[in-house]
Amino acid sequence: MQALKAFIMVMILAMLFGCETEYTPDIKNENPDIVVEGFIEAGQDATPPYVLLTKSTPFFSSLDANTVNELFVHDAIVTINDGTNTIELQELCLNDLTPAQQELAKDLLGFGSADSIGINICIYLEVSFTPTLGEEGKTYDLKIETDNKEITATTTIPPMVPLDSLSFVDLPDPGNDSLVEVRCFINDPAEYTSFYRYFTKRNSDPSYAGLASVIDDVFFDGQAFEFPLTRGQARTDAIDINTYGYFWKGDTIQVKWATIDEAHYNFWSTLEYNTSADGPFSSFTKVSSNINGGIGIWGGYGASYHQIIIPE
Repeated sequence: MQALKAFIMVMILAMLFGCETEYTPDIKNENPDIVVEGFIEAGQDATPPYVLLTKSTPFFSSLDANTVNELFVHDAIVTINDGTNTIELQELCLNDLTPAQQELAKDLLGFGSADSIGINICIYLEVSFTPTLGEEGKTYDLKIETDNKEITATTTIPPMVPLDSLSFVDLPDPGNDSLVEVRCFINDPAEYTSFYRYFTKRNSDPSYAGLASVIDDVFFDGQAFEFPLTRGQARTDAIDINTYGYFWKGDTIQVKWATIDEAHYNFWSTLEYNTSADGPFSSFTKVSSNINGGIGIWGGYGASYHQIIIPE
């Protein structure tokens, strides 16, 4: 009976796919959305607030360096308000920076060598890093004015919940005796639901978010919890199944562990789900956004930084 059911299902699927008609998507981009990627951080080693503004492009369009350069939104008025103070961010582009400044931008944005990407990335940056910005428990309103449009968003920086400690274990596979798995320990507060995001930095590499970089405390609310930490990597890099997620003996590893609010969590959760979904039977999930008048994310981080050195 089970074999018969499986045969019938295969036949139904074959008929469905056999009856499909060709679909040619409309790739016009007459009214592109403004795409916002902006962050503000609290913590001892916090990075300055910044906002990246681009125009949306159709999924099936062709992209090259020149096309991407044309997507950046210039001359916008970008301000952040914390309820008391308002600051305006300044637009800076890679081509306007010195080589040393370009390398700092590389670490901030998490890409490879700044002179190898072929794209003049432009961001709106808080260059003086005003001390009143980036505080736990505060709410920050973002406003963007461009092309007679007003785009707004709000985010909150939750209280920081740092990791208790980091450790590592050798892999049981003798064929990979140069690799280790990093493990984290955390005491999750029971008073409220917590949402987290993490990044890892290996030696002098840029800091990369994990491919599944967000987690909530639904399974460990209010508990002391131990879990493996998967090494982050650039999303454009191919995955090596033999080394994915692990670190090497001799590595110096920095972990950025951050609390985020629920809207921020929902953005990355849905985006990373869609990035990992594949195949003809995968489902589509609309990426969550907290941007009014555009799409994307304005997110706060309550960040703590942790380091572990793996012996040779």
